[in-house]
Amino acid sequence: MRGNPRSIRLKIVLALLVPVVALTGLWVIDVKASIADATALRDIYNTRDNVILPGDRMVEALQAERTRSVEFLATPDGDVGALRLRRAATDAAVAQFRQSSRSWQGSGFSADITRARFADMTTSLYTLNLIRAKIDVRDATSISVLSDYAGIIQTSFSVSNAAAASSEPLVERVMRTIVAMRRAGELLHQEDALLTGVTKAKRFGDGEYSQLIQLIGALRFQIPIVGTALPGPDQARFKGMLSGSAFVELRSAEDRIIDRGRAGEQVGISREEWRATSNLAVSQLYAFMADGYDHAVEFAQDARDRIVTRFGLTGLLGLIAIVVSLVMAVHIGGSVVRRLAELRTAATDLARRRLPELVRRLRGGERIDVDGATLRLSLGDDEIAEVGAALSDVHRSAVESAAAEASMRTGMNKVLVNIARRNQSLLDRQIEALGPGDADAYRLAVRMRRHAEHLVILAGSARSRRGHGAESLSTVLTRVAGEMEQSERIAIGPVADVRVPEHAVNDLGHLIGELLANAVTFSAPGTPIRMSTQPGPDGTVVEIEDHGIGMSRTAIEETNKRLALPPGLDPSDSARLGLYVVATLAAQHGVAVTLGPVAGGGLRAVVTLPAAMTVPTGEAPPETTAPRRSDQSRLVGMVARAGHRPR
Repeated sequence: MRGNPRSIRLKIVLALLVPVVALTGLWVIDVKASIADATALRDIYNTRDNVILPGDRMVEALQAERTRSVEFLATPDGDVGALRLRRAATDAAVAQFRQSSRSWQGSGFSADITRARFADMTTSLYTLNLIRAKIDVRDATSISVLSDYAGIIQTSFSVSNAAAASSEPLVERVMRTIVAMRRAGELLHQEDALLTGVTKAKRFGDGEYSQLIQLIGALRFQIPIVGTALPGPDQARFKGMLSGSAFVELRSAEDRIIDRGRAGEQVGISREEWRATSNLAVSQLYAFMADGYDHAVEFAQDARDRIVTRFGLTGLLGLIAIVVSLVMAVHIGGSVVRRLAELRTAATDLARRRLPELVRRLRGGERIDVDGATLRLSLGDDEIAEVGAALSDVHRSAVESAAAEASMRTGMNKVLVNIARRNQSLLDRQIEALGPGDADAYRLAVRMRRHAEHLVILAGSARSRRGHGAESLSTVLTRVAGEMEQSERIAIGPVADVRVPEHAVNDLGHLIGELLANAVTFSAPGTPIRMSTQPGPDGTVVEIEDHGIGMSRTAIEETNKRLALPPGLDPSDSARLGLYVVATLAAQHGVAVTLGPVAGGGLRAVVTLPAAMTVPTGEAPPETTAPRRSDQSRLVGMVARAGHRPR
């Protein structure tokens, strides 16, 4: 598990948090929708007080001004003062509507439409001054006045209709029904304005009779229809109002006017009688519409209370569900991630530290308590715990296998050491039994003894000492060179006048012998092998140079790495057994061994002996043990016969 997008930690966190985030998102959407609906229903008050009621008062003022304008045009001596007073009242209503509309705080898509209708209303009101100017110069007729004012009033109704939009269907239906009733009421006002002018002039003017017929037909068609969208009780009240005496008398008066009147003829009803009949019906209709606005507000209040109650219940339950889900997600996710992290840490520590350390200790011969060293994890009782238990089993199996391997390796080492010791004993006896003329047999026996010592070195056991005592470096190099086959090829150059301590004589001879054996083996029989010593900054340097087949640069680099840091013995790599022995002996005594190429072909081995292995002859203590006569005499005899002398 690493800190990247594909880590198990991140996947677990996402798997647990995504449902919580989704639930939170749904809860937020529901809360926002509930708040928006409640706010929209609350805005019904604002809409009624700042848009619809001011708009209705403005319409009423326009309708009254229109009636006064038609009456003014009906006679040549119309009352200008009364018309101006009516216009002033209209201007005040328009100003109040504009001011109230600025205070309106609607929101949503319907609010944008309503504000667009406000702009249309402002444009429509600009035409009012033109209409008035035509009336003042009597360049207008009653029919044109009806049409011009109706255009402005219809624009006001479009504002009210747009503002009536609501998230509650019942509220919107009632509001729009009231607006539709006001549209029908506008027909009554047009009829009243037309008949006011006709009764004032006491006859029908051009087109006025046909216009009246159209208005009455529209009224009788539209007024019954607008009430069908009302709720049941209100619809019953509306039908009762239409069948009441006021509207019955209105329809009767309309019938008399239609029957008795003709274009250009007198009206069959007086002005006062028409006013009384019309005003009663209009007042009842507008009183009903006022109650309708109140009912719409009541419906909005009820709907808002339901929304608030629902929001309080679902919002609280949703919030509790979110908190519980989040707590559970954090708890479960934290537990899983923590145990996975513990499992990862244990597995990493097992693979990188504990198991390698146990293997190293076992290979070093240390006895290990398998039960005590086995990894134990406490991760619960689920699948993660089963993985932890499996990891513990794997660890135990690995420890047991390593312990068995170490035990077998120790047993094999003992076998190898036992065989080597027996061979060494026999070879020592054979060397003692050889006569002065048996140089070749002596060399062969010495080589066999050195190979037997390989087993002791590989087994990690202490080598037996043959009691040579401290020797000069020259003596050690001369003896080792004399023990080689084809020793006549070995030329020893100047040798530093130093002595080798007793504990290092055999190991140094073994190390130099292996390097010389490689030089003799991997070079042509006729080529010389040179060995010399010289002082160096880090100690005495012994160089062995041959002109054999040499090694590639890559092979030299790899071999130098092995000589500097000897790896564990790999039985499959038996061809490099001599180099492993050299590296092991060098590591034990702090000797540095490096290989390098020789110009013209061949290989140079540079052996740097530390100060502890070379003591100047003048500072060396006297030898406590004299070299054995038999070995020394054989060595001198061999050198004399081979014509091999140190130079």
